[in-house]
Amino acid sequence: MQRFYLIPLEVMGNRRGPKYIQWSAPGIPVDPADLDIGGWTIMDYGFAPYCLLLAKDIDQGNHDALVANLDVYGFPETLNQAIAPQDNLDTFFEGIGIPTDWLQPSNTYLEFLRQLAAMFQFNQRYEYISSKASGVNHSIIDDVGDLNTRRNSWSQNVRNWFDETLVSFGYPLPSGNPSLRQLMKQAADAWGDSPFYMGEYVF
Repeated sequence: MQRFYLIPLEVMGNRRGPKYIQWSAPGIPVDPADLDIGGWTIMDYGFAPYCLLLAKDIDQGNHDALVANLDVYGFPETLNQAIAPQDNLDTFFEGIGIPTDWLQPSNTYLEFLRQLAAMFQFNQRYEYISSKASGVNHSIIDDVGDLNTRRNSWSQNVRNWFDETLVSFGYPLPSGNPSLRQLMKQAADAWGDSPFYMGEYVF
């Protein structure tokens, strides 16, 4: 079955890969203790320590083992359904810097997944712009502090990098003194109906 997960990234040297999943890179051998789930692809949240992972054909046993980890969130197999009221989605995603206060009972997992991917794409671009300017890795979540911190409290560099990221996407510059959570949601909305691609999967 094909499933989406939000999963931590592990860092080895200057390489990053999904925690709990078998992966390798030059000089980094596969860890046989990790799960072999077959084909997969990831979308990272810039330099934040999480990624969206698409498992292309994961079996039930590996799925159960993966979501048994408290720092892994598994999306349901059927995405075009309303988010279950008993889901721990709010607590999980807010805890890693992804706003969920905008969600309504009618929102589906697919709608949330698209908003999530748009925020990931924005933070990837911010990471590139800020890191190129400063020479060190940056994540907007770490730079600002938390989702409720308002723009006027950010350093001038962070405001400049954030605005440059908006301009690079063709998004409008912010007005007033919004919080990071408001700005991340606005950036996600601005993505509009454009598709996302993860491997051969389009959503």
